[in-house]
Amino acid sequence: MQIKKILDSLNYEKQIFVRLMVLVTIPLIVMGFVSFNIYIRSESAKSHLALDSYSTEVFREYESILTSIKEYYMEMVTEEEFHWLERQSEIPYSRYSSLKKAQKNLEGYYFIQRYIESYNFINLEQGWIFNNYGLFPYDKLQNKTETEAFLKEQRAISSNVYWIERTQAVAPVDGTGMRLSNSVDATGFQLILKESEGREQGIPWLLAIKIDEKAWYSMAENYQKAGYEISILGGVEGEVLLETNPEMTQYYLKHDGEESVSGLLNGGKGRYRIQVKRGGSNGMSYVIGYDSSQVRRDATVFVFASFAVIAGCAVLFLTVRLMTMAFAKPLYKLQSHVEDQNLQIKELLVSNLVKGELNEARIEEALKKSGIQPFRLYRMLALICKGEVEEEELKERYAKILANLSKELREEVFITPVFYRDRLVFLVGAEDESELDIKVAGIYKRLKDEIEGRYGLMTASGISQVFDKLSGVRQAYNECSQALYNQVHKEEPEASSLVLYEDYLKKAGGSNVYDMIMENELIQAISSCKEEEAAHILELIIERMESKGVIGIERSFYLSRLLTAVLHIPEKAGIPLSDIFGSEQYNILNQMTQIYDRKKLLHAVEEQMIHPLIEKLSQKEQSGEELEVVTQMMELIRESKGNLSLNECAERLSYHPNYLSKVLKREKGLTFTDMTNEEKLKQAKYMLLTTEYSVAEISEKLQYNNVQNFIRFFKNHENVTPAAFRKERRK
Repeated sequence: MQIKKILDSLNYEKQIFVRLMVLVTIPLIVMGFVSFNIYIRSESAKSHLALDSYSTEVFREYESILTSIKEYYMEMVTEEEFHWLERQSEIPYSRYSSLKKAQKNLEGYYFIQRYIESYNFINLEQGWIFNNYGLFPYDKLQNKTETEAFLKEQRAISSNVYWIERTQAVAPVDGTGMRLSNSVDATGFQLILKESEGREQGIPWLLAIKIDEKAWYSMAENYQKAGYEISILGGVEGEVLLETNPEMTQYYLKHDGEESVSGLLNGGKGRYRIQVKRGGSNGMSYVIGYDSSQVRRDATVFVFASFAVIAGCAVLFLTVRLMTMAFAKPLYKLQSHVEDQNLQIKELLVSNLVKGELNEARIEEALKKSGIQPFRLYRMLALICKGEVEEEELKERYAKILANLSKELREEVFITPVFYRDRLVFLVGAEDESELDIKVAGIYKRLKDEIEGRYGLMTASGISQVFDKLSGVRQAYNECSQALYNQVHKEEPEASSLVLYEDYLKKAGGSNVYDMIMENELIQAISSCKEEEAAHILELIIERMESKGVIGIERSFYLSRLLTAVLHIPEKAGIPLSDIFGSEQYNILNQMTQIYDRKKLLHAVEEQMIHPLIEKLSQKEQSGEELEVVTQMMELIRESKGNLSLNECAERLSYHPNYLSKVLKREKGLTFTDMTNEEKLKQAKYMLLTTEYSVAEISEKLQYNNVQNFIRFFKNHENVTPAAFRKERRK
């Protein structure tokens, strides 16, 4: 029933694809599991038959080697060369030839040497030791404590010939891993031969032959490659002499005495079937086993093969589906393009409302075109994420938040949410004030929770007063900005905060807000080129306005008045504003009044107004006649809109061209061409920002023969085309 519901939720195209995949998948899966079971039964039977054969082979191979080694040394200790060695009461350093014969006998012939790592002949009765590392007195042993413990163990054993495994013994090596000189290696798998008669302590001499572990284990590698594990148990106490899988050995020891056992190892890491061979002259038990679960793992290839075929069919069907979808791609693309375009139109509409660029008639027309039904009342909610970030990172952060807003939240917002300047803006509409307040509160709560939960960011939000016309959006934005002022820094950064503009209105008020005396002091400081003093006075004026609770339109009015007074200073000094601010002179007052953070406002006024203004005043005082010449040159360049050559300028001012070039370079650090290009850029920017002339018309007014030359010139200097510059600066 649930599957039917899922199928019904898919479109017809996807339902066909799913049904085709089911028709192919079920038979292939059945075939894969049937093949899986057949392979397991067949291979398990073969492995069971091979186990008995391998166990016999292992028994014969290892038993033959052990027996050969044992018989060789049992015969060797009866020969005269060994008896001569046994009878020496003193260390026979000088009997080189006899020692050489004894050494050769102890090392064994070629077959024996393959499996022997070392030998130790200990003459306890005479007190000296002979091994393949040298000949030395017993008292000179460097690992005497370990050797004494080894000999004590051997005295307790009644047999004269036997095998032992001393896995826990300490090897005679130094800190670097090198073997100690004058030492006895009593570790590992060893054959022990000793004489127990003729001495009360029981051992006149002892011969220990150590088996080479590498050669011992290399024999087992061939069986491991075939999938079989080997363990050899024996010695005096049934020690483990060899094991390729310790877990299998432990499993066998739990079932000691059984000739054939099978089952899971500890932890379920394998299901081993085991055969045991006992007997032989050495008294060893040979345990051989194989992991029957490996057969099951090998059989999974059939299951994987069936899934691979299913995947291949899926790719084939998907390819066919994609080919059919390719015919519909233009329609999907067109639909997506229309949706994106509609969203961009809505975002542009909200941005223009915030800028205050639309009157009531144009607003009504835009709403009708977009099919948007207006409300009777509105509020604006502006939101900032707390924390200092770079501008580019800020844009990315808010773009990500907007892109991931839930569909339900978007539908609650009037028109669409937008990112404007440094904040997210949400318009909310309703038919009555009570409903509007509930709606705004709900949107704020969901926004805050969504941003905190998904991005871990705290927010600061400001809400405007209620307004009834969309032409009031601009004022609402200013109210939100005022409400947001200093929240990010004044409130606790660990918590989100919300302020209504009405709360600021209650605090507002006061008289004697604007101080004409301080304004005059600021103007005097700037005129006297005292930048630090001017900055200090400006800070006092702004602090006074804040302390009086000046907000909203009143704040914008007083701030505009102050900055306008500052802008009159260059006018009185005969310096055009365009020389100081360039094309930005038309937007600077508007930009400053939109900054509500006191530190940012002070920094902006100081850097963008006071500093460049004082710099110009200082230059004028210092330049004298040359500055006047430069001023005249700039005036001619400005009058000609940059279409003036150096020779033409020199002729009109009655100066030599080289003199003008040097003065200009000294005073401005620019060439004459740089100045004309700069003027052309100023004129181009001015017309782009303040007129509706097309790029081609501006090119013609600047006397360019080809509009492409103008576009290339503008892009080389500004890194953007004229059209892109206009679009970006008119946001």
